[in-house]
Amino acid sequence: MDKSSLATWMLLLGVVFWGATFVFIKEAVALIDVYSFIAVRFFIAAVILSLIFYKHFKNYSMEILKKGVLIGFVLGISFIFQTTGLQYTTASNAAFITGLCVVLVPIFVCFLDKKLPSLMQGVAIFLAFIGICLLTLNSFSLKFNIGDLWVLLCAVTFGIHLVMVSRLVKKIDAPMFSITQLVIVCLIALLFGFVFNAGIVIPSGFVVWKSILFCAIFATAFMYTAQAFLQRYITELKVAIIYSFEPLFAALIAFLYLGEILSFKALIGGLLVFVAMFLSEFKVEKFVEAS
Repeated sequence: MDKSSLATWMLLLGVVFWGATFVFIKEAVALIDVYSFIAVRFFIAAVILSLIFYKHFKNYSMEILKKGVLIGFVLGISFIFQTTGLQYTTASNAAFITGLCVVLVPIFVCFLDKKLPSLMQGVAIFLAFIGICLLTLNSFSLKFNIGDLWVLLCAVTFGIHLVMVSRLVKKIDAPMFSITQLVIVCLIALLFGFVFNAGIVIPSGFVVWKSILFCAIFATAFMYTAQAFLQRYITELKVAIIYSFEPLFAALIAFLYLGEILSFKALIGGLLVFVAMFLSEFKVEKFVEAS
């Protein structure tokens, strides 16, 4: 199997794990505060990777530190937005709204490469806007669910993170970069925890620890290392398409595990967002360089 195929399948496996996190996080944040959950999750993930890749510390450099801090800051803010939002909205809604980052990626790429969005991207933006309205607006009151707004902010920052990883993490040691960004996320959560909650709570109970360990091992230690290792071997276009499956996996797992059922309005909204994800990537190869 060549590197491109390996990257595709490993990242797709990681997307399944990411989809499952919406369910586990929603369960956990009903019992523990957002900042404690994030801090413990990312601390455990960083320790696991440090133990596995301890020989790579000899490759550590100032470039890794700078890029890890910068990209880790964006990732940390993203998780605070998403985890906060999951306290007030459904796992399915959060997954579809987070999936908007896939629509935003080609827009960010157009901006960076100083090119106008294509017609298909324009259509995708319109469909995504309609879809997000159906997912988030409450009936005819034209009021957003506060949880959906938090997750919408997360979609923007996750899109920025995806582009930054594709463009900045090509020739540096992947495990060292991954550990650095995970430590930064942990530190950001600790800072927010002490500022807003006067400290971090040590988790207790099976439900919380089950959620933390799943997210730390599979969706964090595995996926963010796989992302740092493998995203360089496929284009931003292909990465975005792979990530577009996350909300479908999340909705399926939320249905099977939590019994969540999408309303007809939310189902149509989610489908529009999903269609927008693919249209936004249609024929954009001209300005997307292979990683």
